[in-house]
Amino acid sequence: MLIGLDFDNTLACYDSVFSDEAKKKGLVANCWKGNKKDLKNKLISFNNGAYIWQTIQGQVYGSSMHKAILFPGVSRFLLRCKLQGHKIFIVSHKTKYGHFDSTKTPLRKAATNWMESQGFFNEKIFCLSKENIFFEDTRQEKVERIKKLNIDVFIDDLEEVFAEENFPNIKKILFNKAPKYNYHDTVCNNWTAIAKSCFGEITSKEINYIASSILNKSVKGLNMMQSGGNSRLYELSTYEMDKFALKDYPDLLVDSRPRLQTEVQALKMVEDLHKTPKVVAFDEKQNIAIYEWIEGVQISRIDDNHIKDALKFIENIQNLEGKEIYKLASEACLSAKDLFTQIDDRYERLLLVNNQDLQDFLKITFKPLWTKARKWSEQYWPRGNLTKDLPNFMQVFSPSDFGFHNALLKDNGKLCFLDFEYFGRDDPVKLMADFIWHPGMDLDTSHKMNWLKGTFRIFEKDLEIYPRFYAAWPLYGLRWSLILLNEFLEDGWHKRAYANTNLRHWHENKLENQLIKAKTICEQIQAVDMECPYV
Repeated sequence: MLIGLDFDNTLACYDSVFSDEAKKKGLVANCWKGNKKDLKNKLISFNNGAYIWQTIQGQVYGSSMHKAILFPGVSRFLLRCKLQGHKIFIVSHKTKYGHFDSTKTPLRKAATNWMESQGFFNEKIFCLSKENIFFEDTRQEKVERIKKLNIDVFIDDLEEVFAEENFPNIKKILFNKAPKYNYHDTVCNNWTAIAKSCFGEITSKEINYIASSILNKSVKGLNMMQSGGNSRLYELSTYEMDKFALKDYPDLLVDSRPRLQTEVQALKMVEDLHKTPKVVAFDEKQNIAIYEWIEGVQISRIDDNHIKDALKFIENIQNLEGKEIYKLASEACLSAKDLFTQIDDRYERLLLVNNQDLQDFLKITFKPLWTKARKWSEQYWPRGNLTKDLPNFMQVFSPSDFGFHNALLKDNGKLCFLDFEYFGRDDPVKLMADFIWHPGMDLDTSHKMNWLKGTFRIFEKDLEIYPRFYAAWPLYGLRWSLILLNEFLEDGWHKRAYANTNLRHWHENKLENQLIKAKTICEQIQAVDMECPYV
């Protein structure tokens, strides 16, 4: 297959580069956040906005080209092209020099140098040919080049290219989140979806190749371990009889949280505690990490010793260095306002889903309880932490998604804790509440009481931890009731289905069960009139 690719904003991502240049010139505030499209709309609204925007473009595509990054998922796409024998052409509408660029940087040379630095032409990486790179002065010339090359499929972020009168009758894949027109055949907002549209699901043979290149060893066997998580997990073996766990993380354009980087950094930091898998190797561009294989089983029945093990681990990680400068955990809640906002945001997203059973639950059951719980919580939450973040010295290290659902029981009776994709600084109350609310664990009343007794002891220097927990407990329950409904959301279900292809066959049953679980949480909160029964 002959595959054509656009370059700017399709392969090369400039969002942070545009933002940085605009901030340097004082065109936006240093705290401004947004992508290239947001910035363009803002600058164009200025007096002489078109000139300002074109000047920024000339700088970004020229002397600042080296700051661009490869869009997440492109590396995987190009590698799959190489492995399957497809021929790649890059056809870009790019003039020789940028508009109003005082540096007179040759744009085409800058782009070629950038591709060189990304391994485009390296035989051991993507093995593209420089002879198959074409820069054209106009959009019409770009279309003519695509026709001349007899390309089978073309991928572009601009639908206007496909709308050109002479664009050939080939497969047109639009890399875009919100298409304006209908000149495309397929629209994808991430490169994993583009690859699937072109080649289908990634094969074990392709994962095998990636694993071999990361390990620098030949892989003998690779078996997918089905699970309900957001990442794909494989059991990997080598001819040297070594065994590893391979984790293939979700596309960063589907979920922007840097799961791989977070987990690798966290596991390296806690390695000396000998309670987690060791990091063996990883490749950020391929979004894959390889970890030590842990021989163990899921805990079938939780006992008091397991609770003690979990508490000891949480206590030990608090003694690790660097807490003050470590990044926040995913979806950290450092104030009542943070928690209120997270619940509101999840609720508003679910309101957009066209499902009558879901809407009945949200409007009849959840909303009245949420309104009541929020007012109740505001009465008891410490005043200084309602809107103001918890001070740094009161924040703790949290694995975030912590519990026995993410642990293995080894032959020696010791626990090994897994899954540190969300690790970081957080309010200890969130860690405490999430553990006892997590629907993936079967904790009885004594387990929950022992957990809370132990964590109150660990964090006893925090003089407001009890009132904060008292006020927050029902809200974290409500938050979990909405998390359970993520499968109703298109992106939530996409991540689950990526991790476990079997889930696609029983989607409806899954939605029904999740809704029952969410209702049960609300009933529990109502039954105790907001007050946690485990303290």
